[in-house]
Amino acid sequence: MFDFKNFVKQGLIKAVGNMADYQVILNAVGWFEKGVLTESDLAEIETAINAQTDVDGGVTNDFG
Repeated sequence: MFDFKNFVKQGLIKAVGNMADYQVILNAVGWFEKGVLTESDLAEIETAINAQTDVDGGVTNDFG
């Protein structure tokens, strides 16, 4: 069965490194506001962004 939530989350994770971080974040927040993604999903996306940033040698996006 098709899992829309997983489709959206995996699409955003795959976009990391191909789209600007802020674009991934804004899209993720939009899906969160619509009730598709959870805070846990946002944490997974943030982890992917931070991992990609570490690979690229940039500053991490840890705002916590």
